[in-house]
Amino acid sequence: MPSTWASHGPTVNTNFGARVAYSIYDTLVWRNYLSLPDGSGAELVPGLATSWEQVSPTVWDFTIRQGVKFHDGTTMTTSDVAFSINNTYGDGLEPFAASGTIASVVAVDDKIVRITTKNPDPALLARMATVMGQIYPQAYYESVGKDGFGREPIGTGPYKWAGRVTGESITLEAFDDYWGEKPPLASITFLEVPETSARIAGLLTGEYDIVTSIPPDQTRPIDNDANTEIRAVAVENVQMITFRMYKEDRPQADPRIRKAMALSLNRALLADRLWAGLTVAGTYDFEGYGDYFQNRAALPYDPEEAKRLLDEAGYDGEEITIRIVGGYYTNMTRAIEAGLEMWKEVGLNVKLDIIENWGQMGQEGDAYAASDNMWMTDPAGGMWFSWGREGGHRLKDWGGTPPADFLAFGTAIEQGSDFATRNQAYKDLLDLWDELVPAILLYRPVEAYGVRKSLDWKPYTFFYMDFRAANVKDNG
Repeated sequence: MPSTWASHGPTVNTNFGARVAYSIYDTLVWRNYLSLPDGSGAELVPGLATSWEQVSPTVWDFTIRQGVKFHDGTTMTTSDVAFSINNTYGDGLEPFAASGTIASVVAVDDKIVRITTKNPDPALLARMATVMGQIYPQAYYESVGKDGFGREPIGTGPYKWAGRVTGESITLEAFDDYWGEKPPLASITFLEVPETSARIAGLLTGEYDIVTSIPPDQTRPIDNDANTEIRAVAVENVQMITFRMYKEDRPQADPRIRKAMALSLNRALLADRLWAGLTVAGTYDFEGYGDYFQNRAALPYDPEEAKRLLDEAGYDGEEITIRIVGGYYTNMTRAIEAGLEMWKEVGLNVKLDIIENWGQMGQEGDAYAASDNMWMTDPAGGMWFSWGREGGHRLKDWGGTPPADFLAFGTAIEQGSDFATRNQAYKDLLDLWDELVPAILLYRPVEAYGVRKSLDWKPYTFFYMDFRAANVKDNG
């Protein structure tokens, strides 16, 4: 991979961190990506809970799988389950967006865990299939603390932590006491290889079995090799340029200027050229939402309207700086470099500031490159999850609190008791997004993996990499 992550605690949600954590933890409810042949399945099936029952509009009872072992050899209990969901993030001191609807989680007995929500939550099962539903041992977590746990995590997954070498690698080993089908691999090593050419060379020489994050215009050596191939999928993610809207004395505080930047960026062209026609301009509308999917089109390329908005806003050519972590997002540097010319054509003065790592990001600049995921198989995830829900990791870009209409529509999605109400609120929220433009949604990125042909392994439409028995077999 281009990078590895330092902490793999129970709610890690960074793209590269999640790839590792997916083998360490299991969730209460399981999203079965393999329920569709392209790895995009959204079926929710039993995980660490064997079944569930809605006792009342706000009360759910989950029957917990018995005899499950943690990586430290202890047996998972209903108390561990209740603790994991209650704790959620930062020893319970910080709210986590996925947990915001939960009022309490209690172990009723040695088989049943009861989750009570603050209001009817139609997305609770989808919520329990996210990192919110990952289960870990209470005693170990309390003994080492949040930071210690992140450095050496313990879960119930098919592979256990075997060590990290900072800046080099992370290693997992098969967990022989796994409750499910025996893990098929003895070990997995996630190597940090920033240069694309080095990842490709390592695959071609047989040093690596899978390489991630290959730009579509650099796949030819892998395609032309008899022993390797590209397996590509558009992931449930959108790459974006996120505005620091709270900087009231800066141009991006004006929604007209933000919208002008979006309208003057030919995102359809960027998606086509940078991703070899494999994806489209981005929105927060995902097929994984099922019946709620709106088939939403992105804001169009309209430089004349962009010029009008800039005139209306009285934009005077003030410099707007976008910060990005070089090499972190595939194609991001190229996208913004192309965008600089497009923005210049409508009179926008945009500067690109490339930094080395996320530790340097700070609050400097007017905007920054980021990405966001679908997270849940429900519109209560995605945009609302990140930008509106208490604990959402984009709230800081509003300055802490989103506009009242944004809160109202999102709350209706989260608490609505019927499909029509929730669907209309979701549509209204998408409309409002296109007016406020808190971020320019560039495109759904394509994750192109280079893979040894003899390795039977399927990529999913998320950043997770699944090495469970159902999804991997080494024929080499």
